[in-house]
Amino acid sequence: MSANAWALPSFARQTGWSCATCHTSFPQLTPMGRIFKLMGYTTTNLQPQQKVEAKVGNVVHLLLPRISQFSIFVQASDTHVAGSQQALGAPARTAKGGQPVGTNNNLEVPQQVSLFYAGEVTPHVGDFLHITYNGQSGTFAFDDSSIVRTQAWKLGLHNTLITGVDVNNTPSATDLWNTSPDWQAPFFTSNYTAEGAVPTTFIGSSPGAAFPLIGLGAYAADIVGPNRANWFYAEADAYNNSEGTGAAPNQGGFFEGGSNSLFGQLAGTAPYLRLAYQHDWSDWNWEVGTYDMWSRVYASPISNAVNRFYDYDLDSQLQWLDINDNDNVTVRANLIHEDANFAAGALNTSLTHGQLNTFNLNATYWYHDEYGAQGGFQDVTGTANSSFWGGNVYTSANGSPNTTDEWVEASYLPWWNTRLSVRYTVFNKFRGLTGNNGVSPSKFNTIELLAWIAY
Repeated sequence: MSANAWALPSFARQTGWSCATCHTSFPQLTPMGRIFKLMGYTTTNLQPQQKVEAKVGNVVHLLLPRISQFSIFVQASDTHVAGSQQALGAPARTAKGGQPVGTNNNLEVPQQVSLFYAGEVTPHVGDFLHITYNGQSGTFAFDDSSIVRTQAWKLGLHNTLITGVDVNNTPSATDLWNTSPDWQAPFFTSNYTAEGAVPTTFIGSSPGAAFPLIGLGAYAADIVGPNRANWFYAEADAYNNSEGTGAAPNQGGFFEGGSNSLFGQLAGTAPYLRLAYQHDWSDWNWEVGTYDMWSRVYASPISNAVNRFYDYDLDSQLQWLDINDNDNVTVRANLIHEDANFAAGALNTSLTHGQLNTFNLNATYWYHDEYGAQGGFQDVTGTANSSFWGGNVYTSANGSPNTTDEWVEASYLPWWNTRLSVRYTVFNKFRGLTGNNGVSPSKFNTIELLAWIAY
């Protein structure tokens, strides 16, 4: 699993704008940043390039960007888990002489290195291509990426319609608000925390390189009003497997192991739908929307059994921007309900039906675009089943997925392309563990020191 993609210096070089024009902080978008993404990353504000294009546009049929579209970022972290990495199932470490050694702290330098090729390809085609090196596994993967063809249509004095056709590899990759799984806070997490073991939905488990998908879709945003006050957004995509057998997300949960070539693959096309409304007034903007996905996944290595995962979301974002002092506040909330139906031939289940609900509430405050404070609350509830959520070091005997945690984070930006953060996560309940059976969820509490730099 890799972290999410953030603000890219290649966009600043292309537009000539400060990162603060499109972001409250990376990756959280402002309304201007949403317009830039809607237009497929093609907006440019470089007058010299525009003058050259105007002179040669009638006779030359090749247009190449005159600025670099490459960006790179490096992430590093140091992680301390209260119960050590053995609480997460890692084997005890021993030194050369056979003596046990500590499993904290876990220093990753680098944790992740990502290379991007992103920006304008032609005046109506843009891309966001992302390749990631994972420092924990030592492997490269094609991360969350998209190629978009867009067009803006003037429908009246105060009515602009922006349409786009996109190819992407992540459900919700094209989303404009930080309430969907691919862009949700906290935006940067170490590889050595318990967060990766928290039960989650199919759509929440499949961003980027986590589950190889390919999707084709279209979107439209109708922006109405003299001050672009009302946004109506709709998107529809269809996803299928992009390579080999893939690896089903969340294999510790509603997915079973096996070597059959069908295991973990989508059984046919999985539709994805996104609807949202945004209203702007004064220094405020507010969004409410839904994203939904209907997936059928081969479940058994010995038969063509298919499990069905239907994900339904309700999300909202409220944002305040003070452009005079560069202060801002963003509050985000989303609730995903997953309804799962299991085939009779599926392994490791005595159930034919199950549910999983994930609720996230988080907020971010930035003072003068330099000092930041974030915090969030997560609550996961669902059908208890030891065949899915039990049988490992994380869970209680009844296999409950129920998890509750809170986190707080402080950040400092000495420059816009550099972030230093410290985060503390507290678990009140972890996969059914509440402390009543003698095992405290506090052993999964985590302190993370995080560093990010981009060029």
